[in-house]
Amino acid sequence: MKHLLRNLELIQCYFSFFEPATKETEKKNLAASRASIQFLAYKIFGVHFVDSVDSALNHILARELNMASEEPRFAPDSAAIRINLGSTDLAPLELTFKAFLLTDVEEANKHLDSIQSHSVVGLDTEYKPGIGKQTREAKLCVVQIAVERRVYVLDMTAMQTCPDDLRRILEDPSIIKCGAGLNSDAQVLWTALHVNARSFRDVGHMSRIAFPVHYRAVSHPLSMQRCVEDILHRSMDKTDQRADWHLGLTDTAGGRDVQKLFRYAALDAQASLQIYRVLDECLLETAMQRKVRIPGEWITHHCVEGKPMRTATDVNGKHVEWSFTICPWFVGGVFSNFWP
Repeated sequence: MKHLLRNLELIQCYFSFFEPATKETEKKNLAASRASIQFLAYKIFGVHFVDSVDSALNHILARELNMASEEPRFAPDSAAIRINLGSTDLAPLELTFKAFLLTDVEEANKHLDSIQSHSVVGLDTEYKPGIGKQTREAKLCVVQIAVERRVYVLDMTAMQTCPDDLRRILEDPSIIKCGAGLNSDAQVLWTALHVNARSFRDVGHMSRIAFPVHYRAVSHPLSMQRCVEDILHRSMDKTDQRADWHLGLTDTAGGRDVQKLFRYAALDAQASLQIYRVLDECLLETAMQRKVRIPGEWITHHCVEGKPMRTATDVNGKHVEWSFTICPWFVGGVFSNFWP
């Protein structure tokens, strides 16, 4: 780390010897070096250290080369994948992960213990909405967690208490929980379990950031159904979203098709993880091509008593409320003033 900072100081000293006429010639060379230093810092030290490197480089560029006067530009969409441009002839998304139905606390802890070694999980919940669909009054019914090739569907209506390992996973900031519409899930988890879930990443928000040109007119996070259609090029039936989840996944009274509900629940969590993997690769590819780099704090939030809070703190060391527009360069659904 100290060596990289020293390299930045050397770059600054190096430019102090150039005459104004030669600075224009060196702009492209510095831009290439800048990209290399930033990418190495990102790979070796992580996103937090890159922020300090970026700040130093921006200072050098502004002072020595007057690059800050350049006109803002929009970041082009990621080239890593092809977005579905409105085709409705899509095959349905299939459940390819092995799914487990967990109805016992002890059994749930046994299965979930292995998840704590994973850095990313797909997350979703099913609940009975409160009056006027208010999540503050909702009843938590099912929790789904997906890891590589496996989905665990927890029937919370059959459990007397919250499994300890479920609580640990939700509260562990080192485990990213990805999904769509996670703010509602966080509110329900707090109301039902008093869990302050950590490190949420909404794939609907990530989609807009990965493809700002395509979603320029979209002012809200994408739904799970649209993410599946646009990113995975598959269709997804969401009619069971408002099913009678409060009856659980074992009660077949009245001809309830619990297997269909179980499959729907597992598929939601699987899709969350699959979409996240694609979008995460897109954002990394965008950073490598120097279009724009997205710090993790701009797409990650914690939940405190059900309210979304920023992972980064303010100048007073306090967590402040998080929103989908916290990125200072992401305004009106587009990026501007990003790195050249």
